[in-house]
Amino acid sequence: MNKKIILTLIAVVASLTAMAQGRMDMCINEVMVQGDSVGADQNGKSSAWIELFNASYGTNAIEKMFITTFKKDYIQNYFKVQESKSNKKRNVLLEELRDQNPDKVYEIPRGDVDTKIKPRTHIVFYADGNTTAGTLHLSFTLTPSSENYIALYDVNGDLVDEVIVPANLKAGQTFARKGEGLPSDMHKDGNHSFDSSLWETRDGSSIEKAITPGKFNMRPVNENIAKFKNEDGTGILLTIMSMGVVFLALLLLYILFKLFGKAFTSKGNKEEEKADNVVETEKATAEAGDNDEAIAALCMALYQHLNAHDEESGVLTFDHSHEQHSAWGSKGNLLLHMPEHHKNH
Repeated sequence: MNKKIILTLIAVVASLTAMAQGRMDMCINEVMVQGDSVGADQNGKSSAWIELFNASYGTNAIEKMFITTFKKDYIQNYFKVQESKSNKKRNVLLEELRDQNPDKVYEIPRGDVDTKIKPRTHIVFYADGNTTAGTLHLSFTLTPSSENYIALYDVNGDLVDEVIVPANLKAGQTFARKGEGLPSDMHKDGNHSFDSSLWETRDGSSIEKAITPGKFNMRPVNENIAKFKNEDGTGILLTIMSMGVVFLALLLLYILFKLFGKAFTSKGNKEEEKADNVVETEKATAEAGDNDEAIAALCMALYQHLNAHDEESGVLTFDHSHEQHSAWGSKGNLLLHMPEHHKNH
């Protein structure tokens, strides 16, 4: 039983970890509307691009996610209207919206290894409208000198992230997150709506601030580790936190085992009490002795057993109506026959 409890606890912890580091940790991290040499693709062609960042510490597969330039209100109203007409799921509605508006909705396809984003890494999609060039090329383009809205949706229709790129963004400039995809800085308001205070305009001249599009790039510094190092240079806080987590986990396990033990003990006591009641009942019945009904039943059984047959007359009768007799019933056949020469003498 203890093994089952431990496996259950492990499964719960694993599921919570998977939920915490799911696709909702993906974010739009940096956008270039009007490309220059920094935004050149593998063929040397300059184009707009959108960088996604996996802010979690687990690999995320972003296949079947949707990148769109439709405003959030339009998408939500589309879901509301279509769901009132039919029972279609939102992934089907997003696919229909993609088919109807390929210049505004792009679905990240399956089967490409590039769509599996490693922990704390980035991937860039070209906004050039040329999907025949590969998975990393979007079906729509961005408009220079205009405000550009970009949103990332999960397959179930949940808004993962959105950004409103200002119209004054010049060629070669990027609009990027200040925290570069820190989980604590992604959505301070608790939802996934755009917060302009988390974004800034960059000139794209520094390799630390503008990456090579179309490739994965691991940030050289983990921001969380850097912050923790500045705040806790001696490591005392880290030690206290680590020991606290360990003891808290042990306390939780102790409480769970205690509760399970009480539950099983209570169940065993109830079953034992029930068995004792049955034994007491049988004992009381045995001690109560014979009663009138039992005596009557015994007398009737004995009477039927001793008087099972009628009295016989003791007279034997024989039936002579049959002429044929068997060898066993013929006296002559039972006697030894003498040879003929003995008879002559």
